[in-house]
Amino acid sequence: MPKAHLNSLRKLFWRTVGKQPIAPPKVSLNQKLLAFIDRNRQREMPTRETTIHPEIVIPCFNHAQYLTHSLEVLRGSNIPMTVIDDHSDDKNRLLIEDLGRRFNVKVIRNDCSLRQSGSLNKAIRLSDNNLFIVANADDYLLPGWVPYAIEQFHRHEIYLVGGMHICFFNHFSQSEAHFANLLRASSYAPASELRLHGPEDARCFTHDNSIDMTMTGCTFLKSAWEFVGGFYDLADRVSDHDDRDFQMRVCAFFPVGVSDDLSALWRSNSSTGMGNK
Repeated sequence: MPKAHLNSLRKLFWRTVGKQPIAPPKVSLNQKLLAFIDRNRQREMPTRETTIHPEIVIPCFNHAQYLTHSLEVLRGSNIPMTVIDDHSDDKNRLLIEDLGRRFNVKVIRNDCSLRQSGSLNKAIRLSDNNLFIVANADDYLLPGWVPYAIEQFHRHEIYLVGGMHICFFNHFSQSEAHFANLLRASSYAPASELRLHGPEDARCFTHDNSIDMTMTGCTFLKSAWEFVGGFYDLADRVSDHDDRDFQMRVCAFFPVGVSDDLSALWRSNSSTGMGNK
């Protein structure tokens, strides 16, 4: 290629590049969290609840086939449960309504999809209870976690507690009922002491696993949920993950506890590309 032609191409390239808008710098998780703290630091802190009234809340989008067994595992928990049907298809809607009758579970149906964050916010807003335990419809909230989590709010001045999960993989559908019965009859009972975190720790969070808890089993007081503005849509989160985002924002203003015991069994083959976050 002649040198003069090559120089012309170079000039054209740099003129074109020079006209391109400069991309804004990427805002880090820590910067987003510090900005959230700064926006809310002058607000009056809420009074912590003195009497606990727990409720299990279960957002569900087209996962009724798994919800059947998730509810079976929790049958003996003796705690009010609410399922939020996030505008599932007709087949799932009918099954969810039937499960509500069979298990004496309150069912809220969204007329349009609110996604997981909006579904949780709606159920909590409409509830008269003040302590909420989240359970994904396609996971197993371990029954032993429920009394353990509630007890932590009597033992510690925390506003949120969460635990770990273990992943289980594809299995035969005909074994699902047997597996659910095994979990319900299990004597598993979390017993570990909590690792406590608070606002000073939150200021140092830099990545999604800076506070490592899963959604199923995440247990929190309504006062904390109200103060931080509930669960956020993706565009407004400090972390892309709805559970970590909420947990980090709560920790930014309140003491929280992390348990190294299991709160849930997490299903590996149901949600990828299917769920509504």
